[in-house]
Amino acid sequence: MLVSGLGKYIAPTALGAGYAIAKMITLRALDTELAVAQDFTYQFLAGVLLGFSLRPVTNMIYWKWTTSVVYFSIFLLTFGPLGQVIKRLLWGNPFDDTYWLLLIPEIVAAFAVGILATILIPSQQHVISLGFLLRRLAKEIRFSLLLKLLGCGLLYALLFIILQTTFDESFAAPFWLDRMNEFLALPPISAAEKFLLLWLQGIFNAFVLLPLFLVFFRDRMELIVVFGSLTFVVAEFAPAFANFQLIEPLLLINQVFIGFCLQFLFVVSAVFCFGRNENKT
Repeated sequence: MLVSGLGKYIAPTALGAGYAIAKMITLRALDTELAVAQDFTYQFLAGVLLGFSLRPVTNMIYWKWTTSVVYFSIFLLTFGPLGQVIKRLLWGNPFDDTYWLLLIPEIVAAFAVGILATILIPSQQHVISLGFLLRRLAKEIRFSLLLKLLGCGLLYALLFIILQTTFDESFAAPFWLDRMNEFLALPPISAAEKFLLLWLQGIFNAFVLLPLFLVFFRDRMELIVVFGSLTFVVAEFAPAFANFQLIEPLLLINQVFIGFCLQFLFVVSAVFCFGRNENKT
């Protein structure tokens, strides 16, 4: 079992190799020229980062095998490929054939990582089934929970707009309000549609995080560190690292910093709303 000693480092490394191989094989099957342009080393290192960020929540929560695969596949798809599609829509970047050819391997790799994380970094006990998790979710659903989800989603939308217009150097306007208007005016969708899309994304992200709060009882600071690192790596750092050679360095650093602030502040709000002390059930 790769859960202690040297195995703590071997398992995430093996997961990184699995992530890179799944992406490269899928991309090669779709388009050989695009596969040649990708650097396997960056894909591998991105996968290793995913492995180390996933380890605390795969190893320390008593998932059953099926529950772990299903949940982490959904988590990785939500914060990974789905989040990247929404960002592309917000910035008005075209959805050309090349983009879809690069997105499909990301989706395949998300499923591969969900399976490999369950196998390589298993929990010591297998207690939490899909049925148990769904019953816990159903028990928690009430008006106050819906308000918290709406609040987290609203904060996510506001944070995204504020951070982008404050720190993104691609805007030409000197004043903050002008920069915000410049961002909201980007085609192809209107300002209202952008805000609604971000709000819905924030709600869905919070809902996907919610099961972790129901089964992972730690103090709030530990929850912020574990979940903040996980969402940041999955949503921002791993995709940036995997495409390191394709992105202009200053733009890459800028976007990673904005993503770091966004994800950790969002997780802080989620922990404040849904976090529980380890002595509570």
